[in-house]
Formats: sequence, structure tokens, C-alpha cells
Amino acid sequence: MENQKSALMPSLSAGLILGIILIVYSLLLYVVDLNENVWLASISYVITAVVLYFAIINFRDKEQNGFLSYGKGVGVGTLIGFFASILLAIFTYIYVSYIDPGVLEEAIIKAEESILEQNPNIGDAELEQAIGIAEIFTSPVMMTVMTVFWYTMVSVVFSLLISIFAKHEDNNIA
Repeated sequence: MENQKSALMPSLSAGLILGIILIVYSLLLYVVDLNENVWLASISYVITAVVLYFAIINFRDKEQNGFLSYGKGVGVGTLIGFFASILLAIFTYIYVSYIDPGVLEEAIIKAEESILEQNPNIGDAELEQAIGIAEIFTSPVMMTVMTVFWYTMVSVVFSLLISIFAKHEDNNIA
């Protein structure tokens, strides 16, 4: 049972690295004014998958003596994603509150346009109610909470897949 080391510190380190990489990538997109490009934004998921893969493999090889159960791999990947999502959530809060607060107003305008496009005969009261709901979900605090939830769930899904290939059970248990 020597290989039952804690995954907390390696996951924290990898999560901070992933979070920093994703923040730098987001800032890069913002600086070149391509943060609205869906294709470029989706590269963050590729970055997440690649970092998770290498972090889980590194954990298996360096911390677990080359052995890793499926569940431990999923757990490590989930922790990495959780720690990265906390860093991203802090960045998101700072970004929408101080760097570009206009992004929230743009989101409300796009939500209103989308509502009117989907239902052009909507009444004023219903439209106001729908916009009120959109405003709740585009508040800095809610965006922060949703960032933690979303990136943790994305990491769980990627970890479920990556751990299939990264697992290496110790069959020589004495």
C-alpha cells in the first residue's frame, strides 16, 4: 500500500498551472480582440484535456510508482480541474468587474436579441421577466460560481476519458 499517496498537492500544483495557462490564453484572446471567436475559445478545452492528460500520467508515474486505478485517475483530474476553476473564477470576477464590465451589458443585449428572435410576439412583461433572469445569470458573482461548476464538470468528463488510458493497476498485491 505504499502507492496510496495523497493526490492533493500534485493536483493543486497542476491545477494552478492549468488555471494560469487558461488565464494567459484568455488574456491573449482579449488583447488581440478575438475573445468573441467561438473556435478560438474552444481551444481552452483542448488545453485543458492536454494538461489533464500529462498531469494524470505524471501523477501515476511519479507519485504512484507507475500504478493508477481508474478512480484515482478520475479523482486527480477532477481535483486539478477544481483548483484551476477556482483560479479561473477569480480571474472571471476581476475581468467582468474591472477589466471589461461592458461584457455583461453586451451579454444582456445578446440575450434580449436572442429572446426576440426566438419569440417575436413576446409580451413586454414576459420579455422583462426573461431579461431579469438573464441579468441574474450574468452577474459577476453568478458567473464566478458558474465558472467553478462548468470547468470542474468539464474536467470530470475529460478525466473519465483520460483515466481509461492512463490507468495501470498493480496486479502484484502481496
